[in-house]
Amino acid sequence: MFWLALAAAALLSGVWIAWPFLRIRSVDLTSADGAISIYRDQLDEVDRDRAGGLISDAEATAARAEIERRALHAARSLDQGLAISKRAPLTAVSVTLVAAAATLAGYAWLGSPDAPDQPLAARKQEALTRMADAGDLTSQIQLLIQRTQDNPENFEDWWMLARSYAAIGDHASSADAYRHAADLAGDRPAVLSAYAEAMTLANGNKVPGAARLIFEQVARDSADPRARYYVSLARAQTQDFQGAIEGWTALARSSAPGAPWMPLVRRDIVNMARFLEQDVTDYLPDATPTEIAAAGGTGVMFATDRIATLEAQLAKQPKDYKAWIALARAQAVAGERDAATEALAQARQHFAAAPFVLQKISEAERALGLDLVATGPRGPDAEDIAAAAGMTQAERDSMVEGMVAGLAARLEEQPNDPDGWVMLVRSYATLGQQERAREAYSQAAGIFDGNDAVLRALERQAGRMISSD
Repeated sequence: MFWLALAAAALLSGVWIAWPFLRIRSVDLTSADGAISIYRDQLDEVDRDRAGGLISDAEATAARAEIERRALHAARSLDQGLAISKRAPLTAVSVTLVAAAATLAGYAWLGSPDAPDQPLAARKQEALTRMADAGDLTSQIQLLIQRTQDNPENFEDWWMLARSYAAIGDHASSADAYRHAADLAGDRPAVLSAYAEAMTLANGNKVPGAARLIFEQVARDSADPRARYYVSLARAQTQDFQGAIEGWTALARSSAPGAPWMPLVRRDIVNMARFLEQDVTDYLPDATPTEIAAAGGTGVMFATDRIATLEAQLAKQPKDYKAWIALARAQAVAGERDAATEALAQARQHFAAAPFVLQKISEAERALGLDLVATGPRGPDAEDIAAAAGMTQAERDSMVEGMVAGLAARLEEQPNDPDGWVMLVRSYATLGQQERAREAYSQAAGIFDGNDAVLRALERQAGRMISSD
């Protein structure tokens, strides 16, 4: 039946292709005849207008002359003769048979008549599944969304969807999926604490009230380490610092030394001990020398000497963000928490226009635990922005130098950026720092040695600037 239908379709297609050869004999007007017939109509219209008194004899004569001139031009320039078509039945039959045979042969060779129909939706689903099996998280999430829509009562699908969202950093969507999973799981501690953690991460790592209630409930009903950690973090964020360090200490003492959460817990204990100016060994009897020094214990004398050295260095070269971070670290070890906070604040001012360096400063602040207790804005407020409009030239130059220092810092860690190196060389040259411009050019040339295209671009765009003093 299938092949019969296919043969009929092929024959119909062949007949349609051959139809011009089956038309009866006909004579068609050529383009010249068609155009001249239009001019005849125009002449007739002029005669009607003259008879009706709409135009004068002179106007009618002028109009006829113009129309006749156009008709004569058309007769000379357009093609002449007749368009004739004749029947060619043998040709038509041949074309029909060839077209039908080619269609059937092509399908027999390339087609799959036994394959079942595949709707578009099924093909899309197959492609999505193939990409998900290859590890594409976005495809996995789309499949999980479909599953939760088809079967909203399946806990495993909601749980996997929440974890997948968390893997790509979409904590808000993760929290929503965890909420559905928690509704289906009842009072399972691990599910509830995962839900509350997603809420916290979506809130910028600040424990919201609803999440704290969940963490406290889970901590009362079980020994879930995640809930116990975040309960203490919530205490620290509400100024209950002693309660926070005691909670983290209890978690550390009840956990295996190799537990995956222990590095984070120990770090927070060290930072809080330094803030409270307490002996960290009271909370971590096995504290390492590094942890003791970081908490303000032994090593304070060294830190004090280091502070003096770094302060002298920064007085000469304030555009060294690593020195600012090292200064804050040494001050934190020496127990000078306020001074460390102030050092990082000064660093932010010097690098206000360098996002990469600002990120590094924030990372150092978190590593030192200063983010737990630091207050005040993290960046320029409205008054700072308004004051920027009234900057002196020296102040603007200082801001530009901060931007250039930030660019140099980024290229130090991410050197594979030809455009960045060209910009750095140009910036140094613009600031009149020719020696630094040459050094940057030499560094870039070494990094991109063998890459002729990049080297030519560097030489063409930056070579002229470093060649002149």
